[in-house]
Amino acid sequence: MIEIRSLIRQASHYLGGHIFMMAAGLISFPILTRIFSVTEYGVFGLINTTLFFAIAIAKLGIPNSIVRFYQEYKAVDQKALFYTTNFFGVLIFAATVSLGFGISWDYFFAKFVDNSLSGLIWLFPLLVLVGAATDTLKSFLRAEQRTKSYNIIVTVRRYGAIGLGIFLTLYMYNGLYGFYLGQAAVWLLILLILLIYLRRHIRIKQSFFSYGVLRNAISFGFPIVWAELGHLILNYIDRYLIQIYIGSNMLGLYTAGYNLATHLTDAIIYPINYAMTPIYMKILVNKGEEETRVFFTKLFTYFSLIIVPVVFGFIAVGKDLIRLLASSKYIEAYPVLPYVVTGQAIYACTIILNSGLFIKKKTHLLTYVMGGTCALNVFLNLFLIPKNGIVGAAQATLISYICYTLVLTFLSMREFSFPLEYKRLVMYTFSAGMMFLAINNISTGTVLVDFVSKIFLGATIYFFLVVCLDAELRLKIISIRKMGIFKSENKV
Repeated sequence: MIEIRSLIRQASHYLGGHIFMMAAGLISFPILTRIFSVTEYGVFGLINTTLFFAIAIAKLGIPNSIVRFYQEYKAVDQKALFYTTNFFGVLIFAATVSLGFGISWDYFFAKFVDNSLSGLIWLFPLLVLVGAATDTLKSFLRAEQRTKSYNIIVTVRRYGAIGLGIFLTLYMYNGLYGFYLGQAAVWLLILLILLIYLRRHIRIKQSFFSYGVLRNAISFGFPIVWAELGHLILNYIDRYLIQIYIGSNMLGLYTAGYNLATHLTDAIIYPINYAMTPIYMKILVNKGEEETRVFFTKLFTYFSLIIVPVVFGFIAVGKDLIRLLASSKYIEAYPVLPYVVTGQAIYACTIILNSGLFIKKKTHLLTYVMGGTCALNVFLNLFLIPKNGIVGAAQATLISYICYTLVLTFLSMREFSFPLEYKRLVMYTFSAGMMFLAINNISTGTVLVDFVSKIFLGATIYFFLVVCLDAELRLKIISIRKMGIFKSENKV
C-alpha cells in the first residue's frame, strides 16, 4: 500500500507540473499570434515540429531506459557508470543528429520555406543537442523520484524560454530569430544547472563509459522511439505537406487553429490520463477484474459527460475564441476547428478504451496500429490538401483518429472488455446538440459578450438537459448534496 500511495503522490506532482505547462501554452498563444505575422507563425510551428522530431531521434529512447534500469544499477553501486554512459551516449549521438539536421535545414527551409531563416542554421542544431542532453538529465531526476525538482526544472525552462524569447523578439531582434535565440539561452542555462546538480551528487568521468551499458540502454529504449515518432507523425506531418503544397501563410492559419483546439482538449485529457493508471491498477490488484470493468465503464461515461459538450461548445464559440485569443487575422482558421477538436476528442477516448492492452501487456500492438494510422494519414493528406487546402489536412486528421480509435478499441476489448453505457452516451450527445443549436447563432455585436453569453447559456442548457434525462446522474447529484448537508449539520 505504501507503493500505491507513493505512486499516486508522485503522479499528482507530475500532474501539477503538466498543468503549469499547459497554462504556458494558453498564455503564450495570444501573444505569439500577435507578435508574429500569419506566415511567421506558420514557420514557427514548422520549426517546433522539426525540433520535436529531431530531439526524439537524438535521444535514442535512452531517457526511458534510465528510468527503467536506474534501480538495478543503484543496487550494485554503479550509479557513476550508469550516469556517465547514458549521458555521454546521448551527447555523442545527439551531436551527430544535430549536424545532420543542420545540413538538411539549409536545404529544406531555403527551398520550401524562407531564405531569410538561414540565420537559424546554427541555432537549430544547438537546440537539438541541448534539448536531448537536458531531457536525459531530467530523466535522472525522474529515476531518483525527485518529482518536485523535476517540476521546477521543466516549469522554469518552459516559462523562461517563452518569456525571454518574447522579450528579445519585441525589443532586440524582430521575427523568429529573437524568439529562438531566447529559447537557446534559457535551455543552455537549464542544462548548466542540471550538470552542476549532477556533479554534486555523482562523479562523471569518461573512463566510466561502458559500451555494454549503452547497448543495453539503446536496445530497450530505441523501440519506444518508434512509438514516439509515430505519435509525432500522426499529429504533425501535415505541417510539412501544407508548407510544400500551399505555403507558409496557410500553414500559419492551420497551426493557429490546430494549437487552439489542442490546448483545450489537453486540459481535459492529461489530468485524467495521469491520474487514471495508478487508480485502476490499484483496483485491479486489490479488487479484481470485475470491479476494474465497472470502474472503466463509469469513467468513460463521465469522461463523455465532459468531452461531448466541450466539442459542441468549442465549435459554437470557435470564431469568438479566435478573435479574442489570436486576433481577427486568423479568422480563416475557423473551418479547421470542427474537424480538429472532434478528432482530438475521439483520439482522447483511447486513453480509456485502450487500457486493456496495458493490463494484458500487449502494448506492442500500439506500435503496429500507430504505424498503419501514420501511413493512412500521409496518404490522406497527399490526396486532400491539394483538393481542400488546410481543411483537407484537418479532414485527414479526423479520419485518421477515427480509424486509430476503432482499431485500437477492437484490439483492446478483445483482451479486456468492459460495457459502455450507450443510452447515457446518446443522452449526452443529444443534450450537447441541443445546446449547440441554442447558442450557435447568438450575436450581440461584441465578441467578448458573445463568448461569455454562449458559455454561460450553453453550460446552463446542457446541465439542465442531462439532469432531466439521466436519472442515475440526477440521483448522484442528490446524494452528493445530502452528504454536504449532513456534513454541515454535524459541524453545527
